[in-house]
Amino acid sequence: MSRIIKPMVLLHNLMGNYIGNIIWPTILFIAIFIPVFITYEPYIMTNAHYDISSSIIQTLNSTLGSPVSLASTYLLGDLAPYLYLLIVALLIAYRKEVHRIVNELGLSWRPLFGKLTIPIVLVLAVLWFLVSGLIPLTAILPQVSLTNVLLLIYTLYPIAISEELVFRGFILNKLLPRRNSTKPISIMHSIPAILISAIYFTAAHLPIYLAMYGVNDLLTVAYILSYIFIYGLISGFIFALTSNVIPDIIMHWINDYLSIMVIIYSIH
Repeated sequence: MSRIIKPMVLLHNLMGNYIGNIIWPTILFIAIFIPVFITYEPYIMTNAHYDISSSIIQTLNSTLGSPVSLASTYLLGDLAPYLYLLIVALLIAYRKEVHRIVNELGLSWRPLFGKLTIPIVLVLAVLWFLVSGLIPLTAILPQVSLTNVLLLIYTLYPIAISEELVFRGFILNKLLPRRNSTKPISIMHSIPAILISAIYFTAAHLPIYLAMYGVNDLLTVAYILSYIFIYGLISGFIFALTSNVIPDIIMHWINDYLSIMVIIYSIH
């Protein structure tokens, strides 16, 4: 019996050094992936290409005459409902230690570059957008219109904030090895957790891009998902170094807004 227990203890200790809690992040990922796949399954099965940029723009424009519709579009868009459920679950779990919720959502702060952390992240976000193979920023500067303002807000919330709080703030935060107050986590020990969170983040986007490009163009889908995976790694490392999702939110926000503007510009 002891021969069986010892390897299990060694495996547990080894996992503890590189992976924290993998159960709840995996449950949350599955809870996200299945509804997303069901939503886009008709497009995938019929090979009817889904235009995400036009869909977002049309949705925002259609709500301009109704404040209630506009508010519900922002408050219930993207992963916002999951974020609300997550916050409620954390409030129940830590009802006697509400201050812990901030840490559980990755909102503690360990600035990697001191006061320069946010400016450096902004520069990295723009550089990432440029090296992704998209056209120069000078070609996509949009005219300021109400639609562009709404899109700018929508890519911040619900998209960037809800996705980063869910995938980096909670999922990666749980996956990372348990922190020691006297000894911070080394980046090498964080790599397995960052890889898993990047895989989850990429897989959550799979149904959307299958709906956009169809199963007959898997090469394009794989190409786009590879960039999403690389972004997941970059944002994961930033979170592991700073223990805060705000830099990732900023980078995500800039990347998504400019990406949608590029698509709109290329169409027109």
